Formats: sequence, C-alpha cells, structure tokens
Amino acid sequence: MTRTAKLLLVPILALQMLFFIFIARHRLIGRDEGFYLLASRLVLTHQEPYVDFFFPQAPLLPCVYALWMKCTAASWASARTFSGLLTALLGTLLYGHVCQQTRRWLAGLVVVILFASSTLVFVWFPMVKTHSLAALLLFCAYLVASRLSAESSRWLIAAGGLLLGLSVDTRSYLLLVTTVFVWWICYNSDTRKRLVSILWLLGGFIIGVVPCLYLFISSPSAFLFDNLGYHAIRSSAGLVGMWGEKLVVLMMLFLGRAGCNGIQDSVLLFITLGLIFSRRRQSDIPRFAFQIGIAIAFISFLPTPVLTEYFSLCLPFLLVAAVCVVNDLLSEMESQRERLLAAAACVAVLGIYLGASVNDFGKYVVIDHGTAVQRASDEDDWGLQRVIKVSHAISQIAGPGEMVASFWPGDIFETKANPLPGLENDFGLPISEKLTPEQRAQYHILSPSEIETSFAAHVARVVVLRDQLSAPTPEDADRMRRMGDSFRSSLRVHGYTLVRAIGGISIYVYYPKV
Repeated sequence: MTRTAKLLLVPILALQMLFFIFIARHRLIGRDEGFYLLASRLVLTHQEPYVDFFFPQAPLLPCVYALWMKCTAASWASARTFSGLLTALLGTLLYGHVCQQTRRWLAGLVVVILFASSTLVFVWFPMVKTHSLAALLLFCAYLVASRLSAESSRWLIAAGGLLLGLSVDTRSYLLLVTTVFVWWICYNSDTRKRLVSILWLLGGFIIGVVPCLYLFISSPSAFLFDNLGYHAIRSSAGLVGMWGEKLVVLMMLFLGRAGCNGIQDSVLLFITLGLIFSRRRQSDIPRFAFQIGIAIAFISFLPTPVLTEYFSLCLPFLLVAAVCVVNDLLSEMESQRERLLAAAACVAVLGIYLGASVNDFGKYVVIDHGTAVQRASDEDDWGLQRVIKVSHAISQIAGPGEMVASFWPGDIFETKANPLPGLENDFGLPISEKLTPEQRAQYHILSPSEIETSFAAHVARVVVLRDQLSAPTPEDADRMRRMGDSFRSSLRVHGYTLVRAIGGISIYVYYPKV
C-alpha cells in the first residue's frame, strides 16, 4: 500500500462511520430486527438460542451483539450504531485490499464510493440483521485466503478456515461457499501439500463452527428444526421451491425494486463478467472474488421465499473484482488517447452508478418511505422513534422482570420486561399449527389457541399487539390479519383493557377485579 493510501485510511474509515451510522439512526425498522435484538438481550441474560427460545437463524449474531450491548447499552441506538460500525469497517477493508492489489489509492477510493452508494449495501447493512456481520467475516476469510501461496504458513490457512466458519455461524447457507475456498487452496498449494492445506483449512473451519456444534449437541432436534425444519414448512413450496417467484426476484435485481437497484446491479455484474472472461491476462485474485460473489448469488436463490436483500452479501466481492479488473485494463493500455477515452467511460459509468442510488437514499433514509417492511396502517410504526415511544410506555406499565406478551419482540427489547415464553420470536406463530403440541413445547412456540388460553388465565398482565402480525410469506398475510382480530376479541372477552394506542400498536392491561 502506498504512503498516500495509508494516510487516507483513517479519514475514509471516519467518513464511512459518519455516513453509515447516520443511515442506521434514520433507517426504517425491518421486522427481523425485533427478534434479533430480543435474542441478543436474552443471550445477555445467559439464555441460549434453540435451547431456551425459538431462533430460526444461525447463532452467532445474538452472541456478538450481546457482547457489544454488555459493553455499551441494550438499546436500539447502540445496536444500530454497531451495525453501522461493522459496515464502515468492511468498507475500509475493501479500500485497503483494492489499494494493495492495484497499488493505486484512487482505485481504493473508487471502491469505497461504489460500496457506500450501493443500494444493496446502505439499505441492508446498517441494520440489526446478519448481512453486515456475515459479510465482514466472509470478506476477512477471503482476505486471508487471497494472500495464500505455496509457501504460506499452515496457521494462516487455519485462520482463513476459522473466519469462514464464523461466517457460517452467522449465515448458515454460506457453508456452500466453502467449496470455492477449497478450490482456491488447491489451486495455490503445492501438489504435495494440497491435502495438508485443505485439512488445515477444514480444521480452522471446525473451530469456527464450535458455537453451532455446541448448540447442536445441547438440543439436536431444536437446532435442526430452527435452522432447517422451520424454513421447510414456512411456505407451501418447501425448503427450496417457488421457482416462478425466484424468476421474478431475478428480474427485480436487474430492473430494480424492493431494496435493490436494477441499474447498479446490471452495471456491476455485466461489466465485471465481460471483462473477467474476455481478458486472458489478469490477476487470479479478482477472479477469486468474482467466484465468491457468484457463488453467494447462486446460494441466495435457494431459500424459499427468496428475498432481494440476500444478494447484498455479493456486493463486496463483485466490487473488488470490478475495480481491480478495470484498473488492470487501464494499466495495460499503451495509447494516451485510449487511456483518456477509457477513463472518461469509467467516470460516466461511475456517475450513472451514483445517480441511480439517489432516489433509493431518499426512499429508505431521508423520507423514511419504502418497501423494506410490510406497510402498516401507520407507516411511522416502523420508525425508531415510534418503537422507542412504545417501549417507554410499556416500561411505565410493566415492572422490571414482569412477563409481557408482545407479538413483535422489538417492542419490548428496550424495556426491563421479559417476553411470554413462546413469543420470543414472532415468526413461530404463523407455522405453529403445523406442529404437534409436543413439537411446539420442544421448539418453544405457542399456537393461537395456547395464546388465547394464556389470556384466559391472565398469564401475562400486559399484552402488546400490533395492527399487523408477522407473516413469513405473502400467502400468510390474510390469515395473520384474521388471527390478530381474534386475539383482540379474546382480550376483551377475558377482561383486558386497552390503555394505550400509539399509532397501530395497542397496549392492553388486565386489572383484577377487587
């Protein structure tokens, strides 16, 4: 890395921190954030995913955020700030890597600008979801692997495997990306050392997935259900299906909708694809980054239903490939005229890329409108200020440690209240009737009838109900709406009183008759 590139390192990190933390503080809330945050708070109180509560994701995120909150505060502002910091750190690693590969600080600056202005990045990374943490860990694994050679230390290979394992702990389907890393190790290892190198990679990987192994041993059935079984039954198409929907999502990626930008995605993919496979002489590292990005894109099409936000993990790797390949192309041009024309074309493409994100920035950040969450009767219900206001109202009603039945975990995250067992996660309810009573008890999920029974017994004195209950798939939306109406009727029948209505969020309290 050149001296100028090193001098710019701190300012670039600081500017990204300001930018992404600003977005984190103003971005609309995603439904998933509620259960991620409450899970983190539960881990902070020594509860374990799968073993003590339903958690349909890999386990590392709540552990990492719990550690952060232990050092700071269990609040939305703190957690969102952490997501912004992770995103800024990832962008800085991108800068340093591209500067090292191209030996040009300008190329590093360009990749940071592209990263920060990518809709799939600034819309999805500065949130309490798996994207920023998983991308950071996977990119670190890539950085280690890209430095490997026939003479590399075995411990360096193991470190790459460790980071890869930690990324799988965060987003379980990244397990399939392991094949790309194994291929890279084989390609860069001496024939006699190839098997040993792979074993060291896998050894580090196994150490990285120890959290998953520990939780699997603690509760094998719950672990498998939360990570696989739930995703297989949450829609009628099974674990991998809805191929027509996947085609629609593919079109969205290149036409633009629902948290992605068609112009940016098309420019990035097709320019990189064309340059990488049209040129004979090039560094292997951009090709390696491109292969990881494409592998993630393929894997992201497998879940049912598939969401455009899944493809945000591709961006860091595709950006590295694009900037490095374009830099190589410019460096090989001998004619001054060719370089000027090519540079002008690059500036034009960069302008188009930046301009394409202006509308998305206003949609998701400035105006707080967007399609990132299902629209509620009052859109402000998914703003940070509204959620914090609801949490403060709950804190005034419920005492510390008191059990509260909240149908969206985010409403009680920033309180001292405890969730009603079985409602720690709002995505268990929609699939609860597909399970037997024994399975529901084992997986910590409540059915509608069991919830109404708890109302009748007044198990929770305070109940928090939103206008819309979480629906994992569009086909569940009407059913969940009817279920919400049934819960409201049941609360009235069993003596609960509506004491606060904040937007589309209702707080009910049971007052025993004297």
